[in-house]
Amino acid sequence: MSTTPELHSDIDLRELVISLLAGDEDVATVNARAADMGYRTEIRAATEELAHAAFVRGDRAALHTAHWVLGDIYNWCFSLPSIDQVDSLLGEILDDIRSVLENAMMADLRARIDQRELASAPQDPEEFLPWYRNFISNHKASNHPFYRDFLENRASIEDIRFYLAQETSLDPRFDDILSLLTVGTDGSEKMELVTNLWDELGNGNTNDVHTSVFAKTLADAGVSKEFIDTNIMLESVICGNVSAALALSRRHCYKAFGYFGVTEYLTPRRFRSYMVGCKRLGMPKSAYVYHDQHIQIDARHGPSWFKNILLPAISREPRCAVDIALGTVMRLETSTWYLDALQAKLEPAG
Repeated sequence: MSTTPELHSDIDLRELVISLLAGDEDVATVNARAADMGYRTEIRAATEELAHAAFVRGDRAALHTAHWVLGDIYNWCFSLPSIDQVDSLLGEILDDIRSVLENAMMADLRARIDQRELASAPQDPEEFLPWYRNFISNHKASNHPFYRDFLENRASIEDIRFYLAQETSLDPRFDDILSLLTVGTDGSEKMELVTNLWDELGNGNTNDVHTSVFAKTLADAGVSKEFIDTNIMLESVICGNVSAALALSRRHCYKAFGYFGVTEYLTPRRFRSYMVGCKRLGMPKSAYVYHDQHIQIDARHGPSWFKNILLPAISREPRCAVDIALGTVMRLETSTWYLDALQAKLEPAG
């Protein structure tokens, strides 16, 4: 017989997750809930209802809730547990919710991609890399007008602040993502990922750790946590959630290789446009020192990622080329949706 409170189909899933993550219940109670299959089945049913509304029916409010719930769970996944929770089975409950929403998100994303684009991806490694570069370069995300026009020529300081708030969905956890991608690799793949990670960690200099430099950039620009929470766009959360899903789930590792390869490749040109805008506005160097570092470093990492990660992976297993291509398209498409929404928000038509 269940000893936990009854759930209902109209349960507020986000409130439940917020309560669980806040540690409102002691470990014994949480563990009893994790052991109660009836309780977990009902949570899963409520999650499936939310996923259907968000990703099948296209209910915008449900989509917001689904991504905010996923975002809250991913934040937990990328955090250390409190000492009071070290023996908690909370992760088992959260995994029930995460798996349903994550699978629905990925299925929806895949369904929105033109499969003909993937069919053209060659499985020969020497042919794949030119295809990969050309595919990225010919996509709208490669030279999006938000960067090449709006940021460079017309963005205000307030626009810059708003933009920086959106970038928090990925940048603060990129070092951890690289750490996760390293698991199971060897040879040139592991060495490239570790070299990339070492650069993210400031080559051992605490003051140059990229997450710390980015945090200082936010602070100097007046981008507080409250400002981020108030202004973060759904499309930004989606980008962060897809990034987290690909990094955390081992079954998505080849998609992640393609996805984050795009990130490395496009970062220098995007950040260069950001710096042009900051200098036009007369902003202090602290507003763009983080971006200046990445222009120099990622100019090396982009080509090296192709040569030392993608090429060996496809040489070892040619069939993974399709998954790498899928991750590539996922990054380009979600980035385009994000930048389209960002530009529409900051520079509405008319």
